[in-house]
Amino acid sequence: MMEIPDGIQWFSAVGRYQAQPGQAALPDLNAWDSAGMDWLPTSRDQPDPVHGDALIQLLKQREIPYLPEVMSNYKLALHALRAVPEQDMCVGAHDFTPAAIGAALYCVRMASLEILAERRGFWWGALALYRDGHWPCGRLADGNLVVY
Repeated sequence: MMEIPDGIQWFSAVGRYQAQPGQAALPDLNAWDSAGMDWLPTSRDQPDPVHGDALIQLLKQREIPYLPEVMSNYKLALHALRAVPEQDMCVGAHDFTPAAIGAALYCVRMASLEILAERRGFWWGALALYRDGHWPCGRLADGNLVVY
C-alpha cells in the first residue's frame, strides 16, 4: 500500500517550483491563463488524460482487485487534505483551493493504479511533486507538465 502521511504539507511550496526538463513552472495563479495549458483532472469522474482506461483494463485482465487499495489511499489522502486552509489559493474572486484538492485526490487515485499495475509513471511523478508541496496542475500542448 502507498503511504500518504498525515504530516505532509500539501501546497506549502506553491509558486516556488523550479521547472525541470519537460516541465513549466507557474510563479503565481495569474499566469495560468497565459500558459495555454489544459488543466489536469480535478474530479474522479474525469477520464485519465495520460493512460485513458489502460491501467484499469490491465488490472482487470490480471484479475487484480484494485478498488480496495485505491479507496484506502483515497481516504488517507482525503483525511490529510482536510488540513489545507479554505481559500488558500485565491486570485481575485476565484478560489482554486477546491480544484487543487480535487486534483491531488485524482493524482493519488491514479498513482495507486500505476503502482498496482506495476507501471509507475506520470501520476507517480506528479504525486512526488505534491509531497514536495507543489501543485502539478496542467499540461501544455507539447505534453510538458505545468507546476505551481
